[in-house]
Amino acid sequence: MLPKFRHPFCELAVPIFCYCIFQGWVAVNILQARQAATSGRFEELVQRGKEAESAGNWEQAITNFEEALKLRPNSTVVETQLARAYLHRHEFEKALDFGGRALAAEPRNADAAKFAGRAAFDLNKPDLAAKYFQQGLAVKGTDAELHYWLGMSLYSLRDARHALDEFYRARLYNPNDVEDLYMIGKIHWEMCRQAWEEMVRVDPDSVRVKQMVAEQDEIKNLYPEAIAKYQEIIKQESTAPGFNYALGKLYLHIAKFDEAEEAFQAELKLDPHSPVAYYGLAQVALARQDLSSALQSANQAIQEKPDFGDAYVLLGRIELDAGDRQKAREVLEHAAALSPSDPSLFYMLGRVYTDLGEHDLAAKAVARYQQLKGQQEKEVQVAH
Repeated sequence: MLPKFRHPFCELAVPIFCYCIFQGWVAVNILQARQAATSGRFEELVQRGKEAESAGNWEQAITNFEEALKLRPNSTVVETQLARAYLHRHEFEKALDFGGRALAAEPRNADAAKFAGRAAFDLNKPDLAAKYFQQGLAVKGTDAELHYWLGMSLYSLRDARHALDEFYRARLYNPNDVEDLYMIGKIHWEMCRQAWEEMVRVDPDSVRVKQMVAEQDEIKNLYPEAIAKYQEIIKQESTAPGFNYALGKLYLHIAKFDEAEEAFQAELKLDPHSPVAYYGLAQVALARQDLSSALQSANQAIQEKPDFGDAYVLLGRIELDAGDRQKAREVLEHAAALSPSDPSLFYMLGRVYTDLGEHDLAAKAVARYQQLKGQQEKEVQVAH
């Protein structure tokens, strides 16, 4: 048998191979350890940044987030946080830069879109702001804040019509936002004013222009002036429905019942099925304490319009004055379902429940009356 030949290199091959494997294993472990340390440091900085942000210390938050970004230069999470922080510090250029960078890497980042849009808006770039807000809404369509700021951007671009749509959408998701309600009211008022100005320019002697003036006089409690204007309108358009009823309401305000009745009857000649004309006649009859006529007219108003909440409230008053408290209760409880914001309704219900000995229900009705009355008084004060 021939002896086996072993090359000297073979004697070294195995130890060298094992050494290389060992060195590689050591290198991998060192790399993993470094990555773990970096990741731990990154998470720590981000957490510190969020804590500083929660405490309102935006400068410290920015310092932590920027240190974290050095460890992970492409982190959209940190870029978004920086956009938010700089926005709070009113450093809008930086907020726009970080928000834009986050969006470039992550187009469906709704928060980055919101912060970038806000920064663009404050930099007087409403077209760019609108683009970012629309990008955010494509991802998060129920975000009231995104809808509001898109509305503000469109309003700045003089697109009031579409801005109004966005404010109404914002209100769907946040119905108690006063800023949103303010913008809705402001735009409606501006559009109304523009329409009125255009009406006057197009046809200053038209019935609608005169009606507009009469309604403004009524709002200001200038009843004689409003009456004169409606009389002028009726002479000009004697067959147009609605104006005699408006005239009758004004006469009711100043307790001229004969004139009010005449106006409501004139309305019925033009429209024999007018629920509001019958309602007006019922009001006149109640003021005269002609309860039989009042009852007949109120029921006729309801027959013409079964969901006429005000007519049910009036019918309840008539039944109460007639002394039929059980009937008044039935009518007023039905009225509460149709006109739940009428304070006088709950005042009468409180009286009825008290007379019927149902004191718990009476207390609830009185509390509801006081609540609605307080709200009504606040609205009047704000209007003035």
